Parts: sequence; structure tokens; C-alpha cells
Amino acid sequence: MEEEKQKVIEEIKQKLTKQEVKHIYLNFMDYSGNILSKMVGVKELIRNTHVSWLDGISLNGSLIEDFHLPSVHSDWLVLLPDPTSFRLLPFLTGDQKAASIFCSIKEFALDTRNLLAKVVNEFLAREITPMVGTQLIYSLSQEERDEKQNFYATLATNPDTLFNHELVNDLLAADIDIEYYLPYGKKHQRIDLVPDIATMAADKLLMARWFASNMARQKGYLLEWENLPEDNLSTCPLHLSLWKGKREKNLFFDETQENELSELARNFISGILTHQKAIKALAKSSTKYPLKNYQTAYSTKRDNSLIQVPLYFQETQKKDRIGWSKRCIYQGFNADQNIYLGLAAILYAGLDGISTHQEKKNANQNRLPKENKIVQESHEELVQALKEDTYLTEKLGESIIQKAIQKLGGRKA
Repeated sequence: MEEEKQKVIEEIKQKLTKQEVKHIYLNFMDYSGNILSKMVGVKELIRNTHVSWLDGISLNGSLIEDFHLPSVHSDWLVLLPDPTSFRLLPFLTGDQKAASIFCSIKEFALDTRNLLAKVVNEFLAREITPMVGTQLIYSLSQEERDEKQNFYATLATNPDTLFNHELVNDLLAADIDIEYYLPYGKKHQRIDLVPDIATMAADKLLMARWFASNMARQKGYLLEWENLPEDNLSTCPLHLSLWKGKREKNLFFDETQENELSELARNFISGILTHQKAIKALAKSSTKYPLKNYQTAYSTKRDNSLIQVPLYFQETQKKDRIGWSKRCIYQGFNADQNIYLGLAAILYAGLDGISTHQEKKNANQNRLPKENKIVQESHEELVQALKEDTYLTEKLGESIIQKAIQKLGGRKA
């Protein structure tokens, strides 16, 4: 493993030299989902003088308010660059040419990127690969322009279309694959990223978000991540599935079961529904916007259910890739929140559902009730649910739960 890492590092060094890149952004995330950076010179990273790929580089955590917690020592932190996350930044040229590397924080209880890697490794130890498809959803505006496109009404010369084209070109150049994109409506834009293993999917979504923010600033756009005005639409839908290998077999698919959804998938979904209040509390603790309220259920319809199981077509009718697209879509996140933390909580909840080998709610209870009732939990109820969820506390760590409660303490809405 160490030899493979060294090989990747050497390839990156050669690429930096060949491309004449001068600056490196060492990116990491605070608890609230903000992408922070420490910049270093390429020569330092190549020579391994003061900046080491293996030993890391120091970070003054006391300057980051979001890392402050009485039980956690954050003054002296160390960033550990992850070579697999290296990307050139196409929107910076000339003397500003730069690259980016995501970092974990060495032995730090509030490092949510490492937390996500931990749960992914627990799945991999079971020979299960958690795959996640993400969508970059945002709104664009310029003071001098009020014209907006309607759903699917794409004009090739519309400023939103041109911005999306350029953003997608840069994402592709940075090895972030795109399924499709469109000026999706009068209020928001959407870019669908190709599904990947959960850790890589989270990195790519965050990098896409960072690209979009930087490019919007370059071009004088106001780019925002607030909730979509349309009912039932999430600003951060997560397409979740479990696989044998990376693309060997979709373990969510079973043609003998209702809706072709396997027992493993139903147990995974049941685990999420069981821990949903605590997951929602964690989401609320790391977003600036109100969360939408969904029915704690799963459904095959586009309705107010928290989890949707798409039925675009019957998988058994597909002859080329049977079971390829079977998945569930989790709706309960906001686009600005900490995706590492949210995904870690969801995957641990799903793992709990799998581990118990039983569905905590039967099939009828897991579907949308006839009255289509949405229960809006109070702030106090969510905090209490988080405090009482001993399983997620054990898996995520006491410090994460304490930080969430601290953040929720000043947020009553």
C-alpha cells in the first residue's frame, strides 16, 4: 500500500513540474461543511522539505472557530494530503496556475473526512462497496439580468447555459465525470456526477462545489445553495446503492422481490429510517438553511417520502445491464452541509440495519401512509434523539455528537 502511494506521489510531482504549476491548495473541511485551504508552494511539496506527503503539514486549529470544543484539543493539528484527490484547477491559468489536494486531519476527533473513510472501510471489510451518486444543485443570478429559463427550456446562448458548459468542461478536465446537466429551472441549475465509491463521491461533489463558487466569483455571478422552492425537491439528493466490487454486481437488485429491491437493500433502508431523527439533527447542525420535512418512509413515487426507490423501468427488461440502476435516493440533506458527516451517519445507520438482519419496520410501515402526513419534529425532539442514539454516538464518536449539540444549541428554528 505504501509503495502504491509513493508511486502516485511521484506521478503527481512529475505532472506538477510538466504543467509548471506554482501553487497547491491543501483543502480540508470544518464541521459546518465549509471548504478551507492552506496554500503551499509546489517546490516545497516536491522537495518534501517543510511539507511532507507522509508526515503532513501543521495547521493552527485555534484559528478555526468551528473546531473549538472543550473536550477536543485543536491548537496543533496536522494536515495529511491524500494523493488520490489531486486535481489541477483549469479555471486558473498563467502565473496563477494551481492544483488542489484534499486532506484529512491527523488523529483529530472532528475530522469528518476521515470519519467517512472509516465507515466505508467497514463496508469493504464485509466485501460490500457503498456507491453514491451526487448532484450539484445551485442558483445563479446577476443584478442586471432577470431572464431565467424554465424547466428543460434550454437556449444555447443563455448565460446560465454558457456558465454550465464552462463549469462542466473544467470538471471533466479535472477528472470529475458528469452524467448529464441542464439549466433545470427558473430558480436552480443541476449537474449530475457519475456515481463513485462514497469517499470519492464526496470529494468530487465538494470539488465541484468549490469550482462553481470560484467560477461564479470570476464572472460576477451570485451563486447560492439555499433550499429549492419546489416541493419535494432536495438540494442534495444522494443516490445510494451497495455493490460487490466497484461495478461487479449491484447488491440492491433482486428480481424475485417486490420492486426488484433486495433484502439487503431493504435492511439498509430500514436502518436509515430507524436512525433518521439523529441523522436529521446532524444535518441541521451543519447547514445555514432550514431543512425540508419529509415522511420518514420510502416510496416508489415522487412524493414526500424521505427515501425514494426509482422505477423508471423494470430492471429485468434491460438485457445489457440487469440491475445496474437499482438504488434508493435519500432526500434529507441541504447542499451546503457537511457531506462527509452526513454520508457517514447514513452509511452507519444503513450498516446497523444490515447487521441486525431484520427490518425494524415492516414493508407496509416503510411506505407512504394513505394520509400522506408529514411529521415536523421540534428542535428539542431532534436534539434529544441525537443524545439518545447510542449506536451513532459510538460510531461517530462523542466529540462529533457534542459538537452537533453545541451547534444546535444556538439554533432554534
